[in-house]
Amino acid sequence: MNANSPSGRAALVGLLVGGAAGFLLIEVAGVLFAFVLGRSLALDGTGEPPPAVLAVPVVCAVIGAVVGARLAGRDPRSGNRG
Repeated sequence: MNANSPSGRAALVGLLVGGAAGFLLIEVAGVLFAFVLGRSLALDGTGEPPPAVLAVPVVCAVIGAVVGARLAGRDPRSGNRG
């Protein structure tokens, strides 16, 4: 996959959008924990976030890149949506 190809650009955009969605998801979860449950996401008391909190934006970014590359490879006139 070339960076100048349509699927390469779509994968890059998907990576950025997926990563941003992952960070937004973590922020929403942090607000939920802080205000509703009265706890922070750092449950072990050391102030460091658990590894799952760090992995969510990365996983969302990879999923976004895969979805972007797959959607760019489809012919929009084919009518095949699934």
